[in-house]
Amino acid sequence: MTSPYIQNSKDWKIREIVVHFLEAKSTFETHIRPLGDGKIISYGILRNICDLLWEIKEGHHLIFKKIIDPKKRTFEKANKFTPTEGEINFMNDAGLLFHNVMIARELKYMLDYYKEDSSDYLHTKKSFERTIKRIERLFNQGIKALQTMLKSHKNNIYLITFFLENQKFCTKQLKIDLESLLKLLTVDDGLEKAYLTAAEYYVSSGWYDKAELMCKQSLKLNPQNSRAKSLMESL
Repeated sequence: MTSPYIQNSKDWKIREIVVHFLEAKSTFETHIRPLGDGKIISYGILRNICDLLWEIKEGHHLIFKKIIDPKKRTFEKANKFTPTEGEINFMNDAGLLFHNVMIARELKYMLDYYKEDSSDYLHTKKSFERTIKRIERLFNQGIKALQTMLKSHKNNIYLITFFLENQKFCTKQLKIDLESLLKLLTVDDGLEKAYLTAAEYYVSSGWYDKAELMCKQSLKLNPQNSRAKSLMESL
């Protein structure tokens, strides 16, 4: 039986996992672009990405049972949730990312202290560049795995509000339009339902300004939405 603490923490922890992954991907892509100009992503940035990916691993292990035998799909005995296939695939990708970023981080540390004309430097630089390309591929795989994982977290209000509040960032990183993204999380009505659900959550939390913004967005999509109009009048 899943412990009450984990049951209550699950939705928020899933939000944190998603946010950390998108932040790690964004940070990597932002700092990897100058590589073509002869610049190399810094040790500090790689360390920051490592920290984000570590938080993903820790968050996942907090709420999900660890897999003992991948072939037989047997899990540890613990009062946690049994992960779905989608959650397992995403975690595997995040784990590979973490270890590859750690490798890149240490290779970058070595590059910082080798003479550039040494054979060790050139060998290490090639290894570093291969690892960076591998990380890039893993982030792209991770986005696909993340989209599949989201289907297991319908109506997670923390995710819904995060996506609505950070639309440009989320759609860019997830490579999907907002309506399609929110359909992964809502059972019906897509974007209109998402805005209204967020508005109701904000009202119950006492964030009335945010609730008003969400109501307006819902009414833009459907001016006849009686629930949205009623909620708007109550603010």
